[in-house]
This record gives sequence, structure tokens and C-alpha cells, in this order.
Amino acid sequence: MKELTILKKPLFWLLLILILLWGAVFSLPDKQLHLVFCDVGQGDAILISYSQVQILIDGGPDNKILSCLSKNMPFWDRKIEIVVLTHPEEDHFGGLIDVFKRYNVRYFVANSLVNDRASFWQFYRLALAEKASFYSPKAGDKIRIGALEFLVLWPEKDFLKTDNFNDSSVVLKLVYGDFEALFTGDISEKVEKLLDLPARLAAKRAGGVEILKVAHHGSKFSTSEEFLRKIKPKLAIISVGKNRFGHPTPEVLERLNQAGVKVLRTDQEGNIEIVSNGWGWYNSP
Repeated sequence: MKELTILKKPLFWLLLILILLWGAVFSLPDKQLHLVFCDVGQGDAILISYSQVQILIDGGPDNKILSCLSKNMPFWDRKIEIVVLTHPEEDHFGGLIDVFKRYNVRYFVANSLVNDRASFWQFYRLALAEKASFYSPKAGDKIRIGALEFLVLWPEKDFLKTDNFNDSSVVLKLVYGDFEALFTGDISEKVEKLLDLPARLAAKRAGGVEILKVAHHGSKFSTSEEFLRKIKPKLAIISVGKNRFGHPTPEVLERLNQAGVKVLRTDQEGNIEIVSNGWGWYNSP
């Protein structure tokens, strides 16, 4: 057969090897920090990459997260160093079911709350089978991995509430050189006021944090004027999709506008990538 004759030619295999090597070269880490806010519909999923390290904060509601990971991780890399579940709601843990099936996870970070839905227990069993090291963070803790430092701002250990998963969200501030990003889960204005300010939340520089992941997809009960005055974000990113709640609400969009904060939304932009070298940063098209 003609096809078999082509496959036997050394030139074919040489070209194939060159194509694979070329693809590998372009997939090599570039020694910069990459934050990718994945378009997963109405949910949260943020991939943080630096060198050969990947950290995933939440996984969205379904397997859409896999497309984002495949686009933003080297094709040969099947390991995620840290997976963080901010709180056990399905729009945050649903996609992690497929993540744990496809990737090797070294550390799993989550609060101690559980959701009694069958889908959560499916996810929980997969996490146990993965044998990832489990860590339940509390305010004041620090997580260091390479050049990256995560400050745990919330929850306080005595504030975990099964009747309010949102306000029990793990809140993290990422510090990389002079660059700072704040990941707020689904906390409300009530928790914004309880965060230990300025000791934990204050930026290294008076200019404020560079990136704010807007809490609860732009709910009107979060992202208060007081909170924005304290953290002074340069860019706010709203992870949101088609929903019945009116997210992001006009109230939040107006607060951000009045504070002079640029806004990007995953429902309008798709995946949003921020790149930083530790002092400057930019939105990668």
C-alpha cells in the first residue's frame, strides 16, 4: 500500500522527529509567571504556572477546565504540583473530578468542609485515591513553592461554617517579587471586613495589588467600596458565564469603575492570561 511505503522512508521519520522537537522547544517554560483565568462558564478556575511548576485554584463546574490546561501546559506534563479548592461548591470543584483523573496531583489544599452531594463524594474519593498530600490552611499560614509565596488570608479556623460555604472560602494572596494577586473565592462583604488588614492584606508597595480575582463572579454582596479602597487593584478579573443571578451585577461593575479599576471578564474575553517577570506585568493577548 502507498501509505506503508511512505512510512518506511527515513525522511518521513526525520521530519516527524523535527516537528516534535520544534513543538517541545516552544512548550518550554519561559521563567516568567503566568496566571491564566480559564473560561469555564459560571465558575472559577485559575492556572498559575512558573518554570515547571503548576498550581490550579478551583476547577470550574465541568470538564471545560481540561481544554484550558491542555492549551497552557506543556503537552508532556501530566503533573500539577498544587490543587487548591477554595470551597466545596460544584462551580469550583466539579471540573476537578476530571483533573484528578487525568493529572497527577502532588498537594491538595482545601478547607475541611464537605458537600453532601454525590458529585462531591465522587471527587473526594478520587482525591483520596490520588494519595496527594492534604493540607487544610488557616489565616496566617504561608505556602512557598520556588519563587512563589502564597499568604493565606482566610478562613480563620473558628469560622468554617457548613451553612455558608462561600464565606468559608480559602483566600490567598500570591506574591512574586513586587507582583501581587489576590484570589478571593466567593467571600462576601462580611468576610472582606473581617480580613486582618493591613497586616496580611497590605501590598508591599503603596500602589496596591496588581490583580484582583473578583469574589463570587461579581455578586453585589461582594467587592465593597471599602475593600477596593484598601487593596487598590490595577486589574479586576471576573470569572463568569451564563447565569440566572445577574452576575456580574451592575452594582459591582459601577464600584470597580468608580475606583478606576480596569475589568476583564471570561465571558467576554475567553481565557485571560497575565504575565509577570516579578516587577512588571501585562495582559497577554
